[in-house]
Amino acid sequence: MIPFTPYLHVCTSLPELIHSQPRSLWQHSQAVARLAADLAEAAGYSPSEQEHIRAGSLLHDIGKQFIPASILEKDGKLSAQEYSRVQEHAWLGYSYLQSFVSDSTVLNTVLYHHECWNGTGYPFGLKGDQIPRGARICALADVWDALVSERCYRAAWSRNQAVEYIWERAGSLFDPRLACQFLNMMEAQDIRVRETPTLPSPRRDLRTFERVLLSGQRGAAL
Repeated sequence: MIPFTPYLHVCTSLPELIHSQPRSLWQHSQAVARLAADLAEAAGYSPSEQEHIRAGSLLHDIGKQFIPASILEKDGKLSAQEYSRVQEHAWLGYSYLQSFVSDSTVLNTVLYHHECWNGTGYPFGLKGDQIPRGARICALADVWDALVSERCYRAAWSRNQAVEYIWERAGSLFDPRLACQFLNMMEAQDIRVRETPTLPSPRRDLRTFERVLLSGQRGAAL
């Protein structure tokens, strides 16, 4: 994990960025930033890239301060209009940060973290490598923490459920190579924190993952 650098301290010391968000949202952003930095490191990005991806991930939901709390905290399914308002947070956050942040990695991570590998995301429907790397990393960290956390509209998912969700959507919602690296990273972290040593399950290594994608038989690698 990279250190909490002066660049990040400048961003996160701004009162607006700390106090404009509900505590649960700020905690989510911190968790996403940690996971994104870990994945950037595991993927071999430079310390500078790791730092900027972490900063962008920390700020990825800052645009939600412009979305009514009645929508964000709604206990139930959002209407089409409400969901459209929530989707605006990526662009609103990007526009807000532009006034005092110039780094393209940070800004692009905020703007594009809901783009999907297959082009079905928002706000612009970017596809594959069109999506900046920081945003692809943030997307995985964002979804993971959202799934394993309690929400007003559902209970937290188990780690196994979250693993299967990402695995099944690698190559559609998520960059397949990064998804594989992320799941291997989470498995390694899980093994390290277990109190009693156990035999780990087979790793979903990248070569096996690529063969599964090409054959279209995902179940063979599960």
